[in-house]
Amino acid sequence: MKIYSQRLCLEPLKPDHAELLFDGLQSASIYDFIEDIPPQSVESLRDRYIVLARRQSPDGTEIWLNWAVWSFVEKCYVGYVQATITVDNSAILGYVFFPNSWGKGYAREAVKWMINYLVETYQNLNFCAEVNVQNHRSIALLHNLGFVRSTFFQNIQSNQDEFNHEVQYRKG
Repeated sequence: MKIYSQRLCLEPLKPDHAELLFDGLQSASIYDFIEDIPPQSVESLRDRYIVLARRQSPDGTEIWLNWAVWSFVEKCYVGYVQATITVDNSAILGYVFFPNSWGKGYAREAVKWMINYLVETYQNLNFCAEVNVQNHRSIALLHNLGFVRSTFFQNIQSNQDEFNHEVQYRKG
């Protein structure tokens, strides 16, 4: 189901989005604070999206919800948002926005509308997100949406073979 806000359309992620999001996901600054690397090819990204489009983990214990974010203002994709719903009714949120869309409120708007959709669709979710302590934009976004700092994780190893400090934020 597509989700519409004033300036955005959140489209359920499909394999066809790989070609549309690939270039935006190549910016190195996106990966300063997340445990991921730029996709190596459109084909590898499409393969990843094929798995995510199943909307369920292979063992059936998690619901995977992912949306590509289209901006009506920019007339292009500006990133994606995601939620993983676990058996204990946690909704683990994630979001990636392309640098040319930073500072325009798209992340706040998209995550807010995703949360609203999840609240209406699923009962009694506990929302959480884990953020690198140096990712001040993401921390400000979560505070703005009513999340509070919960747990500190020290020396988390990333895909770049570095160690980071992360904080979990929660919203009931």
